[in-house]
Amino acid sequence: MKASFNWLSEFVEIDLAPEDLADRLTMAGLEVEGCSRLGEGLKGVVVGKIVSLTPHPQADQLVLCQVDIGSEVVSIVCGAANIRSSQYVPVALPGSVLPSGARIERAEIRGESSVGMLCSEFELGLGEDAAGIMILPENGRLGQPISAELALEDSVFDISITPNRGDCLSILGLAREVAAILRRPLRDREERVEEGEVPIESLTSVQIEDEDLCGRYAARLIQGITIAPSPLWMRWRLKMAGIRPISNVVDVTNYVMMERGQPLHAFDFEQLKGRRILVRRARKGETLITLDGATRWLSPEMLVIADAEEGVAIAGVMGGFTSEVSQGTRMVLLESAWFDPVSIRRTSKTLGLQSEASYRFERRVDPEGAAVAADRAIQLMAKTAGGQVARGVFDVYPRRYSPPQVSLRTPRSNLILGTKLGTKEIIAAMEALQFSVISQDRDEIRVAVPSFRGDICQEIDLIEEVARIHGFGRIPTHSPRGTISPGGISPQKGLLPSVIEGIIRRLLGASGFFEAINFSFTRPDVFDKLRLHTDHPLRRAVRLRNPLSEEQCILRTLLLPSLLEDLRWNENRNIRSLKIFEIARTFHPLDSEAASQEKREMAAIAVGHRRQPYWNEEEGEVDFFLLKGMVEGLGQELGLMLKWEPGDLPFLHPRKAARIASNGHELGWIGQVHPDVAEAFGLSGLPYGFGLTDLDLIASLAQQRKRYSPLPKFPSVVRDLALMVPSDLLAQKADELIRRAGGNLVGEVRLFDLYQGEKIPAGYKSLAFSVHYRAEDRTLTDEEVNEVHSSLLQILQRDLGAKIR
Repeated sequence: MKASFNWLSEFVEIDLAPEDLADRLTMAGLEVEGCSRLGEGLKGVVVGKIVSLTPHPQADQLVLCQVDIGSEVVSIVCGAANIRSSQYVPVALPGSVLPSGARIERAEIRGESSVGMLCSEFELGLGEDAAGIMILPENGRLGQPISAELALEDSVFDISITPNRGDCLSILGLAREVAAILRRPLRDREERVEEGEVPIESLTSVQIEDEDLCGRYAARLIQGITIAPSPLWMRWRLKMAGIRPISNVVDVTNYVMMERGQPLHAFDFEQLKGRRILVRRARKGETLITLDGATRWLSPEMLVIADAEEGVAIAGVMGGFTSEVSQGTRMVLLESAWFDPVSIRRTSKTLGLQSEASYRFERRVDPEGAAVAADRAIQLMAKTAGGQVARGVFDVYPRRYSPPQVSLRTPRSNLILGTKLGTKEIIAAMEALQFSVISQDRDEIRVAVPSFRGDICQEIDLIEEVARIHGFGRIPTHSPRGTISPGGISPQKGLLPSVIEGIIRRLLGASGFFEAINFSFTRPDVFDKLRLHTDHPLRRAVRLRNPLSEEQCILRTLLLPSLLEDLRWNENRNIRSLKIFEIARTFHPLDSEAASQEKREMAAIAVGHRRQPYWNEEEGEVDFFLLKGMVEGLGQELGLMLKWEPGDLPFLHPRKAARIASNGHELGWIGQVHPDVAEAFGLSGLPYGFGLTDLDLIASLAQQRKRYSPLPKFPSVVRDLALMVPSDLLAQKADELIRRAGGNLVGEVRLFDLYQGEKIPAGYKSLAFSVHYRAEDRTLTDEEVNEVHSSLLQILQRDLGAKIR
């Protein structure tokens, strides 16, 4: 919100410098992000009067102007066609620098001396008119700086307004705050409209069909207007507020909106069919061409302003093209209404259309201010565009505003704020903010909330207001105090999910992985790319009612697609070796219509080199066992005994994939991305990845206490064995049987070779294990080891059908 210091000063007396006022506003919760001074770029430009005009002897298109600048009469050569004798004009004297950066000096033009330059609005940075010289009001003070003569010297605040303070999106709203801060009276003007004899009821009518979405609709009508540029003072203030001037009628609606915070709209009355206004919901399939020329498709949830036949505006958002004010407009119907903030926000978001009006309606405007704003605007229209105002105002106000009442306790305020304020001081703060004190019972008061403060609904809101007006800087500060109790181990089983996430981030980060952060939205075609069959549970996704686009219309049920798209994005930029992971929530609909389950998951993916190789090293590529080792390290960190089980995972290579399990619970997946999936995502390589699909479950299974074993006191005895087993037998099954058959004497079992080929029959494979035997209380003899090892081999042959090689 941009606010003019001079404009604010019309509503409240300010005896502070603009910079000091900016500090006071910031400390009251209205952050001033910047304060700029205007009009300083016009030094050296003064008011002059054209005394005489004579043709230039050497040029048909130029004239010699004798201009009185108060102290002297100077000669200036000019070629503008709109200048006349006795006109008051801006004169840029030699040595002045215009806002464009042009420096004015004495010059010889076709043999004639020119002392300065007559300026247009465009050259002075005051408007867009560059066709002719700017004509000033008559009887100006000759020789006076134009910035002082036209009151162009000003300071503009750029204020950040929080969404709950829609009342501050106007000069009047900010002036209320300034008046409360400085404890000065607010000088709000009383509008007096000169009306004609024709009553408005004889010319038009207003009807509200949906009173929930439109709580008030005030209309005024003016006839016989002339569309023309607005006066300079109005255009200048609109430019300071960041609004482009258009014409007197349209500018008045914007001016009053900035001044009072009430959005207005002007209809060309003669373009309204039936000469009436109907406020209704849009019909199914209805369209409307808005002022920007775009065709908008409307739905029954949206509110429209209609005439007797069709919609002419999207309520609170933008007017229609067919009823806009143009050069031929002679009659204007002025709208000043109150619309439901939620409805306006929903309409604006659905259509992707935001305006200054919708921005204010979304944050709630003052329902009591609609008629006052209409009076102010119609008065300015009559002043700037001429015409005659119809008698009366059409004000449909079905449910009048009833101010809510909120109680405020002095002890409670002091307890929250740490102050020692008395009830009288709190009452003074409330009255400064225009809250009416209805009753007082000892240390408790009851106040009526003014209509422009829709953000106040409970006692804590009033306490915040007391703090703002009392001054945050005046609230005493104390160092926090508390007692520290010795910590201990929580009896709760497992670890917190946040701890699990920290462990994952630390381990993967140390292994060269980068964390990715992606949107929770995705599109349905990723399920086809992942080769998921039509009834796969991961296809059941939560669909958004109002997606920003079809690319983001559902919530993710797994993280892998986002990481694959990240890989493609990097590959398109020639980054072909990458390791990334993500920790985020996935969303899964439940059986009930509106409910869904959120699961905290993680996924990691890697492609290319294990690490960037040196010049004298071979390039090591990412493979299944790199990621398997990382998952095993994570399992050890969390105290989990992990198992690798076969499983049908459509998005993974069928012979290079496994499910991750522990204690009978499935924890996730690991493997190489299926070639068809990689191709569908536009990847040239085949990445490997793993995912943990329920971090809350893993947190509950994780062990808080780690068990440590002392270093062995006695040496181990190593025996190698090679087994020929069916090719579909899992090595893990042989590993588990060796450990079980060896009992307490088996300390470590390691698979060190897998062989298929010559001398191995088809359908079989050779597994070679290294078995470490050790006793905790003695050194084992060869006889003891041989006996256990021989028994172990017999069990392997019996239970697995293995052949000892």
